[in-house]
Amino acid sequence: MADETDALLREIRDAQRALLDEYRRVANESLAIQREAVEAQRRSIAAQLQHARFYRIAVLALVPVIGVVIWLILRLASRVL
Repeated sequence: MADETDALLREIRDAQRALLDEYRRVANESLAIQREAVEAQRRSIAAQLQHARFYRIAVLALVPVIGVVIWLILRLASRVL
């Protein structure tokens, strides 16, 4: 009876160890995926900031050009009338 109990306890212990190993593997895999997601978010934010700077510069460069074009159109329109 003691041999059967010892064998059963060893089987339970081995199953718990296997379960713990699997839990650790899944937890490490999950952590790696989360880290990749955070890094992807960082890259995305950096790209968005870069695009925002580009658009800001483009708008600041175009505003005077549009102002000059409107001024020229008004000046030509006043000459025609």
